[in-house]
Formats: sequence, C-alpha cells, structure tokens
Amino acid sequence: MKQVVRGLAILALRLLSPAELAAILYSAWVRLRLRECGPGLSLRLSSQIRGHRQIALGKSFISLGQLYLYAHDGGSLQVGDHCTVNTNVQFGAAAGKIVVGNHVMIAANVVMRASNHGMKRNGVPMDQQPQTRGEIRIGNDVWIGSNVVITADVHIADGTVVGAGAVVTRSTEPYTIVAGVPARRIGERQP
Repeated sequence: MKQVVRGLAILALRLLSPAELAAILYSAWVRLRLRECGPGLSLRLSSQIRGHRQIALGKSFISLGQLYLYAHDGGSLQVGDHCTVNTNVQFGAAAGKIVVGNHVMIAANVVMRASNHGMKRNGVPMDQQPQTRGEIRIGNDVWIGSNVVITADVHIADGTVVGAGAVVTRSTEPYTIVAGVPARRIGERQP
C-alpha cells in the first residue's frame, strides 16, 4: 500500500504543474473548513474567504480564478450543485444572505452584494452606520454574463440569462433574458 501511494504521488508531481497541485491541496483544505461542501470543489490559491462556517457549496463547484466568498457578520452563503465561476467574482453575503441554485454559470467580474452600507443619517459617517441586510436568490439553470452587478433583495428566476454589464436591481421572471442599466427584459427563453 505504501508503495502505491508513493507511486501515485510521484505520478501526480510529474503530471501536474505546481499551480495545479497547489490548487488541489488548497481546495481540500478549504473543504474541511466550510459548513458543508460536496465533492469536486476546485478553487485557486488566490481565493479569499471570510465566514467559512456560514458557507455551503454543493457538488462540483469550480472557480477558474480569483474568487471572493464573504459570509461573515451574520451572513450566509449557499451554492447548489454544478456551479461554475469565472475569475474575479464576488459573493458578498456579509451581513446578508445569498442562495444560488444548481447549474449556474457566472462569468468574469460579477459582483453580488446582499447588504449595503447605511446612509440614512445625515451627520453620521456612512461607514459608522449599521448595514442594511438583504438577500439575493439565484435560481437553477442561470447564466450571468461578465461585469454584472446584482444588488440586495433581488431574485434571479430559473432559466434567466443576464447580459454582460447589467446592473440587476429588480427580480426577474423565469426564462427571461435581461440586460442594461438598470437591467430590463429584452427577450425570453423556451422553458
């Protein structure tokens, strides 16, 4: 048995680049720290995670680059199965809640923020005001294009496609295509 493990380790070192090997080891370490995590987790070393115990990732969560997972300050982040995330994506569930369904594709530079800085009180610096807590829900079979911003209290319905550069401030209907600033319906998909 010892020789088999040694042989596999040598084979892995020959076949994998140092970055690939580091990503495998880092993913295994993160998996142990999360509240829940299905098999097939793939993260890069550049990932930044806060609030590990408030984060649950489903099967086959794959990040292709820089990733930010925030669920501290009473926040909660739950991602379903088969979610693929491109580089420089932020799940900002700090002080809020983000729930993502199954088979979701998220392109590069997407920002989701489930809470906001307080700004109601004049005369009190905004960074000293309490955060407003919100929730973002993303359904199943959703495609979010590059450079999209999703604000608090939005539900992206099943089957939605969000066009590149959109700012989503309102919930969507199932199987719609939305784009623009603010995002509005520009088409639909067949269910």
